[in-house]
Amino acid sequence: MRKFDLLEKLEVYQIDLLIYLSKVGGTATKKEVLQHLGIGDYFLAKLIESLTTLAKKSDYRFSVEVSKYTITVQTKSDYSLHTLYNELIVHAPMYKILEELLLCGSIDTTRLCEKIGVSYSTYFRKINELNNLLFEFDLSIQNGYLLGSELQIRFFYVSLYSVTDPKHHLKIPNIDPRIYETVNSIQHILGSSLSNLARKKLIIYLSLLKRRNAQKKIQNFSEKESFFNNKSDIDSQKKFVNALKKTHLFIKINQALGSFLVYYSFKMLPSETILLLLFMLGEEIIPANSHCLKELDLVERYSNFFIRALNQEVLDFMKKKYPNTSLTHTHDSTLRYYLNSSGYHHLLFKGHIDYYWDSTDFHRNKTTYSRTVHDLVNHLKNKYPRMLIDETHDSVLITKYAHAIRFYEECTKTKISVGIFIEGDLLRKKKFTDWWIKYVELTGFARAESLAVNQVYDLVISNVDCSHLKKRGKYFFFMSNYNEKKDIVDLEQLLFNIYSDHTNS
Repeated sequence: MRKFDLLEKLEVYQIDLLIYLSKVGGTATKKEVLQHLGIGDYFLAKLIESLTTLAKKSDYRFSVEVSKYTITVQTKSDYSLHTLYNELIVHAPMYKILEELLLCGSIDTTRLCEKIGVSYSTYFRKINELNNLLFEFDLSIQNGYLLGSELQIRFFYVSLYSVTDPKHHLKIPNIDPRIYETVNSIQHILGSSLSNLARKKLIIYLSLLKRRNAQKKIQNFSEKESFFNNKSDIDSQKKFVNALKKTHLFIKINQALGSFLVYYSFKMLPSETILLLLFMLGEEIIPANSHCLKELDLVERYSNFFIRALNQEVLDFMKKKYPNTSLTHTHDSTLRYYLNSSGYHHLLFKGHIDYYWDSTDFHRNKTTYSRTVHDLVNHLKNKYPRMLIDETHDSVLITKYAHAIRFYEECTKTKISVGIFIEGDLLRKKKFTDWWIKYVELTGFARAESLAVNQVYDLVISNVDCSHLKKRGKYFFFMSNYNEKKDIVDLEQLLFNIYSDHTNS
């Protein structure tokens, strides 16, 4: 599901026009715009008119200017197209229907149609469209109610509110101070600061919990049910959950959550703390440096949890694909944390809402992955045939594995060393030495520093033609000036050639 999918047709074209202009630098010819959008002159004029109205409503924080042949978009420094994107979404009928289900627990069709200004036929058409989108999340709207597992409903709304960024819902006085207190308590239990996104997700989650308790919409999990959407390892999952209930983390989170709910005289269901902990594991709420991860690791070992085997399978694949390589302890810990949270997310939740837009067209495009990613996916499909069977659901995990492989490659590949020596007055020398260091390291395969005494480099860069400097590097680059464009182009080619020699030797 994409944010685009919640918009009306005209709004989709409006956003796509702005995205296209932004991507090409702010200005494009009318011919290019018409070709990109696949529309005619009349509809383009209608789009420009509606965008001009929106710009006025935004106090001209963005503007669209039209000349005889070109269209230009400009935005103020504190304004993003995502701001407009979100403003359009939160006023769209489908979003209003989802919000009504959240706020009221059910839909009074007559009242809602009047509230959002749509006919009965439009309302039921939007319900059908929403059900097509919600199918990915294993949810559906039936007879004015949202149906699905409690964890999926919470995950969906946290995802929706996280990507549409409804700030008015997340600021005092809209948020009960008790929610902030509980988030702070959870942070204290975890022993490490939560990221802004993690805090935001917890605030939304606890707000949902409070509201759904007040609506009496929460049903307890049966002991026979699995909390995970993946059913291939149920015995291990049950063993994991039972062991998790005996941890210090569970006991402390249970106390914090119990205090939160008892304040409103809500009865806490037996599964409530497990739901929160699983949500935290699948949504990267627990910080990578939290002491609680050691206890969770012991629980995973004890229960022979599938995620451990899956992570090791990925790491073994990378090791085999890139022999004679190793990660530093820090990089290894980061990668294992990322793989762990990715595995939990895949086994727990269904569905995904894209935050960023696809500016090429209105339809999904399959991401082109490297051969290594395809090899890993095929390997996992053969090893665990019941795991990767849903293309839509699996795409999120595959994307995360692609990021993991790229991270591994970046951390293990050989980097060429570059020493930089620039002569000139003190401030000019420092300015351009720093400039060249940053430029060289932008390649991703080179590390640069100011030329050090008695250090030998793969490449020495200098504005001084000196035999002593030439001896300090396997290659020497004598620049014409401090940062001439020709020097930049020539050096880029030389760096690539040196790196190619390294990797092929």
